[in-house]
Amino acid sequence: MEGIVFPEEREVIRIKVKKCEGLMQPEYRKFAVDPQITSYEVLRHTLRRAFHLQSDFTISYLSHDSEGQEVWLSLLSDWDLDAAFISSSHPYLRLRVDARPFEDVLDDWDIISSKDTPEPVPHPVVPNVPNNRQKPQAAPLRRSLFSSVQTTLTRMTQVLSFNDTKEEEDEKPMKPALSDTEFHSFLDESGRLIRPEDLRLRIYHGGVDPALRKVVWRHLLNVYPAGMGGKERMDYMKRKANEYLKLKAKFLAQDTEEAQFVKNMVKKDVLRTDRTLDFFAVPDDHPNITALSNILTTFALTHPDVSYCQGMSDFASPLLVTMRDEAQAYVCFCALMNRIKPNFMLDGEAMTHKFQHLTELMHCVAPEFTEYLYKQQAEDLFFCYRWMLLELKREFAYYDALRMLEVMWSSLPPSPPQKDLELIDNVALMANLSIARYPYNEADRRQKGRRSSSSSNQSISPKSRDHRMSNRRGRRRTSSSASDKEDGNHNSMVDGRGSRLPSKDAEPKSTKRTTQQITHGSSSSTHSNGKSSLVPNGPKAAIPNGELPSPARSPMVFKKQLNGLSMSSLPPPDKFGYGNPFMLFLCLTILLQHQDIVMREQMDYNDIAMHFDKHVRKHNVNKVLNKARTLFAEYLKAQLQKSASSNGSGPNQC
Repeated sequence: MEGIVFPEEREVIRIKVKKCEGLMQPEYRKFAVDPQITSYEVLRHTLRRAFHLQSDFTISYLSHDSEGQEVWLSLLSDWDLDAAFISSSHPYLRLRVDARPFEDVLDDWDIISSKDTPEPVPHPVVPNVPNNRQKPQAAPLRRSLFSSVQTTLTRMTQVLSFNDTKEEEDEKPMKPALSDTEFHSFLDESGRLIRPEDLRLRIYHGGVDPALRKVVWRHLLNVYPAGMGGKERMDYMKRKANEYLKLKAKFLAQDTEEAQFVKNMVKKDVLRTDRTLDFFAVPDDHPNITALSNILTTFALTHPDVSYCQGMSDFASPLLVTMRDEAQAYVCFCALMNRIKPNFMLDGEAMTHKFQHLTELMHCVAPEFTEYLYKQQAEDLFFCYRWMLLELKREFAYYDALRMLEVMWSSLPPSPPQKDLELIDNVALMANLSIARYPYNEADRRQKGRRSSSSSNQSISPKSRDHRMSNRRGRRRTSSSASDKEDGNHNSMVDGRGSRLPSKDAEPKSTKRTTQQITHGSSSSTHSNGKSSLVPNGPKAAIPNGELPSPARSPMVFKKQLNGLSMSSLPPPDKFGYGNPFMLFLCLTILLQHQDIVMREQMDYNDIAMHFDKHVRKHNVNKVLNKARTLFAEYLKAQLQKSASSNGSGPNQC
């Protein structure tokens, strides 16, 4: 049945609870439980502690009747709790707690203390004293006590309600999504985009209406050359679609060993990409699956310098889902890959700079957290590798990720192609990088992988084609976590070496990563777990003198290395984050949101990595975006002040 998720399919159930008590203002709490181990009694205990309940209370959950209308049902047993888990809707199971009013509880307090009650008087001596004299004496005390308690609870409720209101404000978008009417205000009579920067700024603050993404994303991804009118853009896309169809027919018809290798590699990933999404929750031979495979295979065979690397399917998937057209999705994918291709190149330059810049940014904003990570040998931030490689696409629920991506894209300046968007890399094909020249058999691949591993300390020459291909194959990981198999995705948490992060019990602390392994490891070096590295060989991950501090150094030395860093001393926006600075602030925000629990629980590297692995697709996109925008604004302001203080000696980078 569509819309129903059974508890065994979900490791965590997120719960939002509303507590009602008489005329008092409702209180709200949010938490998550494991449906496999949470019983009715455990839930009651959790709610009692969450709201500090001293009296009895009842629980009900929101469900739907046969006509689809919302209805609150009583939750009285484990059976009811199972039904609530089954009928819970995303993103929360909504509960309501009804507490008994405080005055009803006070009626049961017959005696509060000995001095508050009169001494008994014998009836024969004082016959006029009524038998119920004690109750009128205690009533003023009850009224006074209840008034005091009610005042205290009212103040507490106001404070908690303020916090809840502030939290709800943080979860709201800054502005509503861009509408069709508003989008046309950025166009002239012929449909020409006349204010591209203003359009991007508007999307940066509110995102795009989902129905409009198919049109607006092409502008954000720099598909069109500048100055095109509406009719020209339509003709342009038709021409590019036909060009793609010809390329697909030509290259997918190739039956060489290398072409088959690429096709198999792509197919393996496509069958694990976003399969819980309705668009891809189809049989393996469905046209939607075939279209995604065609896009990635055609790109890999027409761009042999980068070929195919795992993770590219994460970028192609949203484009195909949004465009609903294979050819148009391919055109958008080529435009996107023009910018993110360095993420997948063997020299590792792009990823090295991103790690360096994120570390420097962390020290500017959270120096204590940075120092803690150093002490835990996690200062390299390699547990963020997936975030930066895939630009955080897997860290949010699917449609939240689409909004995050469009906001990120809008933070970049327009960079339209001067003439046509190239759908094939003719330079790479002509430079003897054609797939016909690649090694053919698996034995060659393994042999070359061993040779590249033995020369891990040597730099990779871009002219060494065979070496590049053997390394590229070596860096493709094939492992996936158990959770990946459950949701049909290959979202395993990988560290910078491309290996599945081991549990803290699987790797003794004495055998933790060394800086030498990180900075000198070959892109295809084989580790003890028998898996190949995903991280390409390249320049040392610098902080900031060109190398990571050795674990043998003291925290004071590490701190001294980063001393003097401030927002104004960070690289300018066109260099920061390898040209995508806002992504670094998204990563920073997620780290800061988990800073307290990481430090409180004294997590080491493996604990931190597994902690964030459990939060895949669970981050709150509005909270992250709003905080990231605030931090990014501080950075741009500092850069603007630095630019102004240079007396106009250079262009304004902001």
